[in-house]
Amino acid sequence: MPAFCLSIHARYQCRHAGKCCQNWTVPAEPAVVRLVEQRGLRRPGVDGPLFLASRKPDPAGAVDVARDNNGNCVFFEQDRGRLCLIHRDAGADALPSACRHFPRQFLLDARGTFVSLSHFCPTAANLLHGREPLQVVDAAPPLLIAEPIEGLDARDALPPLLRPGVLCDMNGYTTWEREGVAVLAREDVTWAEALDHIAAATDRLRAWTPEKGALAVCVGNAFQDESADAGPQTPRDQDLVAIVSQLAAGRAGGGPHPIADFDRVWNDRVGRAFDRHDAAMKNFLAARLFANWIAYQGRGLRSIVHWLRTAAALARHYTLQRVLDSRHEPGPGDFIEAIRTTDLLLLHVIDTQAFAHAVAPLA
Repeated sequence: MPAFCLSIHARYQCRHAGKCCQNWTVPAEPAVVRLVEQRGLRRPGVDGPLFLASRKPDPAGAVDVARDNNGNCVFFEQDRGRLCLIHRDAGADALPSACRHFPRQFLLDARGTFVSLSHFCPTAANLLHGREPLQVVDAAPPLLIAEPIEGLDARDALPPLLRPGVLCDMNGYTTWEREGVAVLAREDVTWAEALDHIAAATDRLRAWTPEKGALAVCVGNAFQDESADAGPQTPRDQDLVAIVSQLAAGRAGGGPHPIADFDRVWNDRVGRAFDRHDAAMKNFLAARLFANWIAYQGRGLRSIVHWLRTAAALARHYTLQRVLDSRHEPGPGDFIEAIRTTDLLLLHVIDTQAFAHAVAPLA
């Protein structure tokens, strides 16, 4: 099956930033445990068990990798090149499945394999500032890993919904996805204008019926329309942030806290300084549009638009929160850390199926 990614992610390879090795509980399959025991892999200075009974019993027999006194993985050599002992001595294919896949996010459907990245990984986040033209390209190693690949497997599912009760065909959905990426690749629009354009085109498509011709052709026509109407169902950013906060409640790290009078405070403390991140913000939104799971979990293409608006709203929310906490002027690091926190929430903390359900009344 063919495999695809965004051009900004095509050259990804692990740079051993180590964030994925810190403060995570990672399951390890029996084959990983056997390899560690057979090779006697143990980090100097680490005593006690390397694996613990899983807090979530696994029928396949997976256990949890233990953590040291600092909360880091017991195989993470923070002071020796920030390397994983298993990765260094046995190779990437020997890693626990969760580690082997991270920060990749896979969607498998009838068209092939689609891979995007979680920008919680600092290496992935820095790719957002890449200068290569944003487009869909063929995916290859080391970004594309060998089978088995885990992700959302929709190979036997019906195509994504256009609107409740009406399916896309795969060609029509592919055209919508690629047109959305093409809008975000434009240099003559801001990220907010691009998002409104995608929303408007998507709302125009809701009126499609088979009598109007091929869906892919209608998608192209809808995106060629430059009218600025973003549609009648544009939710407030802070309402979307509140949905994520509710879904993250009780989970590790929790969700975003409300910022009173957000728009006024944003204009006072960040405002035009955010414009310098416009290209990176469009790349980020393209990454959340491409290979997204909401296509199969939501009630229509509008659900994906709400997913994109939520990603943008969280990026702004956490940028402002960092500026308020530091009491400094906004800097490049605030944007990157805001993106990292946004993807941590959207891709690793909340249940995307629950998100799709929460925005279903808006779809």
